[in-house]
Amino acid sequence: VIIPNWNGKDFLKDCLDSLRAQSFQDFEVILVDNGSTDGSKEYVRSAYPEVNLIALSSNTGFTGANNAGIQKASGEYIALLNNDTCVHPRWLGELCAVLDSKKEVGFCASKILFFDRRDTIDAAGDVFYAWGVGGKRGHLQKDSEELNEPGFIFGACAAASIYRRSVFEAVGMLEDSFFAYDEDIDLSFRAQLQGFRCYYVPSAVVYHRVQATARRLADRPLYLVRRNALAVFVRNMPAPLWWKRFFLVVGHFLAGDLRLFLKGKGLVVFKARLDNLKSFSRMFKARREIQKTRIASIEYIDSLMERRRWIDRFREGRA
Repeated sequence: VIIPNWNGKDFLKDCLDSLRAQSFQDFEVILVDNGSTDGSKEYVRSAYPEVNLIALSSNTGFTGANNAGIQKASGEYIALLNNDTCVHPRWLGELCAVLDSKKEVGFCASKILFFDRRDTIDAAGDVFYAWGVGGKRGHLQKDSEELNEPGFIFGACAAASIYRRSVFEAVGMLEDSFFAYDEDIDLSFRAQLQGFRCYYVPSAVVYHRVQATARRLADRPLYLVRRNALAVFVRNMPAPLWWKRFFLVVGHFLAGDLRLFLKGKGLVVFKARLDNLKSFSRMFKARREIQKTRIASIEYIDSLMERRRWIDRFREGRA
């Protein structure tokens, strides 16, 4: 179980105590500290000596910390877990049971509820919309029978997810250049392209203090989301679906950027798009490598796309 941490000392007790209380105990905990200055490292060393602490000298982001942990991990299965979570005692056991019994499953998504609103979904896995962006499945919906149905979905929210080691060996780790946000959508897409299917496990319950770290970062999360969302599409969408949805995707990104511009976030949007332009050659190079290894059919990838009306999502401000 890999936990990235950046000045999150106040969250660590709930998270690490809940891991100590797991009914399934055959696991190691690797906490990767991103150059914290709040005493996180000292606290973990003294209060949780069983935790394998990797202390990085600077903030390498969600991607860099998790990648460092993945490289260090020795387990057959590798779980990613946010530091601002608390997990149900059966969380890890439920995820491992699915991977043990369903060999066709490559990775699993948890049911993530809000920490302070435990009847409300933060993420029941991830979705990818037909207009070219990813998002949280069931986000802000009340916990319901519909979201208690296990089954195959597009992807796993990396706030609480688990992967066979073979997924990382085949498709690579989280995309380091993303730093944070949409890295899990990108990983899920790459995994699906190579035939690794994702299974939603509603009995694997997690409580999440949503954006507890992001609130300290002003507009940087918004910039990363706008920049990385376009990169996910460019890198991963197979060419036939790219051209099939080209105008819908362009329209979506233009409309979203305009909405943010009208809200006074024009500088954030400009920086995100400028960085997209600067990195286009790198994105297309990655695209060639990713598409070269695709084994999933175009029809299967198309079937994973969520087709809820774009205008409904746009009106909610979540498209």
